[in-house]
Amino acid sequence: MTVFVNNNSINLTTVATLHQVLEQQHLHEQRGIAVAVNNHVIPKAEWQQKVLNNNDKITVIRATQGG
Repeated sequence: MTVFVNNNSINLTTVATLHQVLEQQHLHEQRGIAVAVNNHVIPKAEWQQKVLNNNDKITVIRATQGG
């Protein structure tokens, strides 16, 4: 199964949750991020339950300070 994280393809050998993919990418504990799957924002409380499908597109956005 292939998913995309910020347009980078990741091959998974088994079905995975959003949390598992973010953990694999070392993103799961970062503060100030928002995550969307196929352009739908997924609240952090739902990351462990969100099962991913082949060709899902995960977008990770980091908040930055500035003005």
